Amino acid sequence: MDVDTRIIRAGGPGLGSFLALAVASWRSALGRNLAGVYLHGSLATGTFNARTSDIDVVVATRTLTDGPANERIQEVHRAMHGWGDDRWADRLEATFVPIKALAAPGVLRLAVLELHPDEGFKVQPLGPDLLIQKRILREHGITLYGPRISKVVAPVTSGELREATIGNLREWWLPQLEFPGQLLKRVYQAYAVLTMSRALCLLATGEVVTKPEAAAWATRGPYLEAWHPLIQSAIAYPGGAQPDQRAATLDFIRFTLEEAGISHEAPSS
Repeated sequence: MDVDTRIIRAGGPGLGSFLALAVASWRSALGRNLAGVYLHGSLATGTFNARTSDIDVVVATRTLTDGPANERIQEVHRAMHGWGDDRWADRLEATFVPIKALAAPGVLRLAVLELHPDEGFKVQPLGPDLLIQKRILREHGITLYGPRISKVVAPVTSGELREATIGNLREWWLPQLEFPGQLLKRVYQAYAVLTMSRALCLLATGEVVTKPEAAAWATRGPYLEAWHPLIQSAIAYPGGAQPDQRAATLDFIRFTLEEAGISHEAPSS
């Protein structure tokens, strides 16, 4: 596997070696059903933080993985934890999705295997965030195995991106107003603030930008002036003074939901 220079800049040769071994493991687990392996997220856009960023991967298959295949995938993932000293396996966020779901417009009604660093493996329906991932894959994606990703992924319009952002806010962030346990962690507060900045930027401009670019956009001009200190603290994380910002973060989530036209009740924080 030729290693993209963005990988080496982000995590050095160790990350490149880990990803090469991961691809080999998925080929072993999936055999001919493996169609491609692609990176998106911060590694692809050049904003990867070696201390805090996840490794966002789409593993494309020819057909939907079944129970035995899912078990083999989980088995090889457990083996990955013994590779090297950097614990890259702990940072994998992977979706195992049929390649037709990448090539088709919109979001197909499929339940697929996903891996999340904090939640482990689970099978769940594809959500609206797939459209945002598809745009990033098409414009910035890194091909680790298979056909070049820009030739695979269907175009995504600005209107579809706005609808996907509103859908993601409704499905993922609205429930966190009632169950904000994740937001007890300062790292997740910073993540939430930058994600809200990105959502607001997309709703205003129709473009997918990186979190740092969204934060820079959010701190220009008067639109979000009241939120500038909160956003600047999230940009600086984990540096600088980092007091608990749970209440302010919840308020910023409520503001973003309102800007997206999503109604909500405002429980006390």
